[in-house]
Amino acid sequence: MKIGYARVSTKWYQSEVQLAQLEGQGCDKVWSETSFAQDGSDEGFEKFLAEVSSGDTVVTTRLASLADSAADLLRLLEKIQKKGAYFRSLAEPWADTTTDGGDRVIETIRGLIEFEIAVADVKSRVDQDRPKTFGVSAGRPEKLSSHQKQKALSLLKVGKSAAAIGRMLGVSRSTISRLKSGKTASEE
Repeated sequence: MKIGYARVSTKWYQSEVQLAQLEGQGCDKVWSETSFAQDGSDEGFEKFLAEVSSGDTVVTTRLASLADSAADLLRLLEKIQKKGAYFRSLAEPWADTTTDGGDRVIETIRGLIEFEIAVADVKSRVDQDRPKTFGVSAGRPEKLSSHQKQKALSLLKVGKSAAAIGRMLGVSRSTISRLKSGKTASEE
């Protein structure tokens, strides 16, 4: 049995066009849903899926009327597959699980999602490593050069106060106190 699924996600777009296309494809039943929810709930689709039996073919006019993202599409196609049913999109002929290679459609979408995740991961690492590539350390720049640090430590050894040394070098007392304790600002 062919079961058409028409979903309209905005109040300004009417489902008549989708319904006419699905009926023109010989769908035995056509399910129409208007979805205004942006919370990702599948309540309407779950009700529709309860009507689907093993061996049925779910037909939709286009993938965008079924899902809002590739991950959402994969999740819905897997639900259809678990029911033992098939899927076909009129606007995207490659999205057809009724053919011999139909299982590859879901595997391909799954692979593309994994690819997108991997690319996003690489891009985030590149963005994090970019300062190191140009010889810049991430975080705040050091307030004192190594020569100034040695001078401050020498003055601390001879009894100068951290506040006095800080005023002399143009930094705060706490910066000098961190030198005394051996901590750097990045370790805190």
